[in-house]
Amino acid sequence: MKTYSLLLVVVLALGLSAIRVCAEGHYKSFIVSTYATQRTVQSLMDGDLDPAQSWAKLTRNLKVDKIYIEVMRNHTLVDETNLEKLIKFYQSQGVEVCGGLAFSVSEANGYQGFDYADPENRAFAKKAVALAARHFNEILLDDYFFFDRKTDDDIRAKGNRSWTQYRLDTMREVTRDLIVNTAKAVNPKCKVIIKMANWYDQYAGMGNDTEKVPLIADGMFSGTESRLWVGQEQHLQPYLSYDIMRFMDNLKPGVNQGGWVDQGGAFPIDRYSEQLLDTVFARCPEMCCFNYSGMLFTIPRMAITNRPWANEPTTLDFNELLKTIPANDNPTFADTAGYTLGQVDSVLAKVGKPVGIKTYTPYHATGDEFLHDYLGMIGLPMDIFPKFPADADMILLTEQAKSDPHIIKKIKAQLEAGKSVCVTSGFVRAMQGKGIEDICEIETTGTTIPVERFTFASGPGSPFRRRGSPGAAQPDSLTINNPLKAPRDLFIPEIKYFNILTHDAWGDVLGVSPGGTTYPILLSCDYANGKFSVLTVPNDPADLYAFPPMVLSIIRGVLGSTEPIRLDTAPAQVALFRYDNNTFIVQNYLPTAAEVTVSVAGKAAEIHDLLTGKDIQPAPPNSLGLGRFGDRFGPGSAMPPRTSFAFTVLPHSYMAFTPIHAN
Repeated sequence: MKTYSLLLVVVLALGLSAIRVCAEGHYKSFIVSTYATQRTVQSLMDGDLDPAQSWAKLTRNLKVDKIYIEVMRNHTLVDETNLEKLIKFYQSQGVEVCGGLAFSVSEANGYQGFDYADPENRAFAKKAVALAARHFNEILLDDYFFFDRKTDDDIRAKGNRSWTQYRLDTMREVTRDLIVNTAKAVNPKCKVIIKMANWYDQYAGMGNDTEKVPLIADGMFSGTESRLWVGQEQHLQPYLSYDIMRFMDNLKPGVNQGGWVDQGGAFPIDRYSEQLLDTVFARCPEMCCFNYSGMLFTIPRMAITNRPWANEPTTLDFNELLKTIPANDNPTFADTAGYTLGQVDSVLAKVGKPVGIKTYTPYHATGDEFLHDYLGMIGLPMDIFPKFPADADMILLTEQAKSDPHIIKKIKAQLEAGKSVCVTSGFVRAMQGKGIEDICEIETTGTTIPVERFTFASGPGSPFRRRGSPGAAQPDSLTINNPLKAPRDLFIPEIKYFNILTHDAWGDVLGVSPGGTTYPILLSCDYANGKFSVLTVPNDPADLYAFPPMVLSIIRGVLGSTEPIRLDTAPAQVALFRYDNNTFIVQNYLPTAAEVTVSVAGKAAEIHDLLTGKDIQPAPPNSLGLGRFGDRFGPGSAMPPRTSFAFTVLPHSYMAFTPIHAN
């Protein structure tokens, strides 16, 4: 609408001032790099892979600003003789050339890494670092920089320490003495950047230190390869590609230099595109497309045309992409990356700094591993902090918060200040007998309960709580007589609470057992001036995706009660990314279209589509108040207004918006 065009310009201008990503290359919002492994580098120097021809094909659609030339992998160094010649070739292409190191001994032997208790491995590590520092002013360490060995040397060196503590202590020393000090002794200008793998919730066990190493190295890099999430050992969810970036960003301002995606798990091929997108949605300064040779792999036409959504104008629209390559050629991964990143670049130039529901993961904490990613996949925008975010109006605490010896005191302080705290059933289990009862008398019994049906009580977080009208009743369609159903039995831990009529705690969402007994999915209680909630996480966190849409709406409403942008109605596996200038992105990971409703705090006149330039008008008010789930106010209280907008997101696609508020 023309009436709001000037306001739109102002809103977007404010967003640009909120965050400055140092993109000085071909793209406005990030720089793009690629990484050539030791074997590829040797092939390029030997002439087995032609540098000019391969570079021309790699960059025909993907605009590369930087290349990493790896000089060691699998305990093997490149031949240094022709290294400077190769460096000069890429410099002549107008790109920055940096070094790379992979501290692997044998990838074929269970991804075997260096043993830092072995004198030979330590000496070889220093030799490799020195070689790299002679030729480059920046070195990026591949995520083989971990420590998982248990040799006789390690057993002796470990002593009485736990394996985790031994590995953390060792890798701090290795980072400082073998890597950083060695590099700077050879080349004082040399910067050392360490890429961390994608298993961020289990870093400490492999010696990956998020507390001390970011203070030693010149920067960090994030492994954003989320790949496939079904039937995989790592339990990686698509949302990890974004979540890990926020986790790393919050370790230390400016420490996270970028994200890294390879070709793994690219089935369907849209998954490759989504990993790139979720990485840059986190506003990373650099998108590394690993690896040089893999980027040249072609994608068979059958893998494109066999996708059920192949003829729809989805985010990865191969009908458009194929117009950018010769008619008789197949697209490469580089072509796919070029199309994906080129499209999203203009969108990201208009969004601000990523923000979301603040959650607390103390350094080296364990428990509820990767749960933040599963929650992101049901539409909750996560923002993980290593220090307690006392400034937040709502904090989510998973089992990992048990590592803080003062956590109960901190929860009470939040609630006494009139703020909200939501904890998981894993946190309740871990803190049982350690003070949780002083906030709410609840306990986990150790019993597993199957639930398939769901119902709602009239608790503080319920969408049907009476508001100043004693005679108000729940809609008949949502009572115990006609509960909502999941597609199968979901197994949850039993949480015991005082559920007599007076209700110390309320079961806002209840699962119903085969025998008809109800068990809490979402509990809430008052404490001092605040609201305390408990989210029951299924034994298999992927079963969150099987919760009925209305159950998900209430969970989003409670955890997102203070969020200015909220995903109100949507199936699971639809994610929300929110920014501090109130722009937002909705991404659909499903193979089918998703009907979505988003609510915006205040009275918004429309939302402006940052991809198409079109505007969407507010949706009619819902008779059941679906946009109001979780708005936590007492009887008779006036709720702050929210405006809802409904739209459809195509399969494996995203949409980006900015709200325009009426004067």
